[in-house]
Amino acid sequence: MYAHRRSFTWALLLTVSAATLALDAGQAEAANVSYATDCTPPKISGLPVIHGTTIADLSSSKSSPVVGDTVTITWKTVKAASNNPGLVDLPANVVTPTGTITMGGAQSGSLSAKGPKSNPATKKNSPMQLSAMTASVKLTKAGSVTFRPGAYNINVDYIVPTDTSCKPSGTPGVSLTLTVGAGSSGGGTTGGSTTTTGGSSTTGGSGTTGSSTTTGGSTGTTGGTGSSTTTGGDLAATGGDGSTVQALGLAGGTVLLVGAAVAVLTPWRRLRRSR
Repeated sequence: MYAHRRSFTWALLLTVSAATLALDAGQAEAANVSYATDCTPPKISGLPVIHGTTIADLSSSKSSPVVGDTVTITWKTVKAASNNPGLVDLPANVVTPTGTITMGGAQSGSLSAKGPKSNPATKKNSPMQLSAMTASVKLTKAGSVTFRPGAYNINVDYIVPTDTSCKPSGTPGVSLTLTVGAGSSGGGTTGGSTTTTGGSSTTGGSGTTGSSTTTGGSTGTTGGTGSSTTTGGDLAATGGDGSTVQALGLAGGTVLLVGAAVAVLTPWRRLRRSR
């Protein structure tokens, strides 16, 4: 009888532990996305359109967000579609990337992402090394929200400022999926369209950048000078991190189960006999 109780208790503990790990891992899914890209060099270079492949990886600052949370999405360019042309060697810290991230699923819209002017020295005909771009968004709908990388611009501020504009030749795949919880408010009834804003950036040989900001609407503008986000006309507000509350609840449940296991597994009869 004691052996049966011990086996049952250990099986219960293993089941709860597996369920806890699965619940925690299922809140955010991310993967590298590879997509065909057409890059237009600045006219001053005299180079033709470059047909290449972009590999991008998107990640979120929160793995288990809830409605009302503001999350930061980070775009890491694993591989840019174009190399540094065979014109000049680039020194460090002259390249600034900007890009557009498309949202779908429970909440749609676009995010304007921007990275710092930070790059290693790059030789001619060598792969471009782009800094990580970031954008923020307030989550307004419960459910699965997807994020796709899209068009991006490479600004080089050296000798003569130039821009190389890179656009997908098709629809990139989903790189990040967030499962957004309902939160304490019990839902996400705010509109399902989101547009983020940043400073406007012009693409071409002049490489000039603007500083105007546009808000609202259902389409995003790739920002050249800003990465802050305004969602559907609402002010962005940082909500509580649902993962913290969930982790505390799971930890409490685990402690109770361990206590129950100790009570069941302790050989009380043997202790009484020894006395």
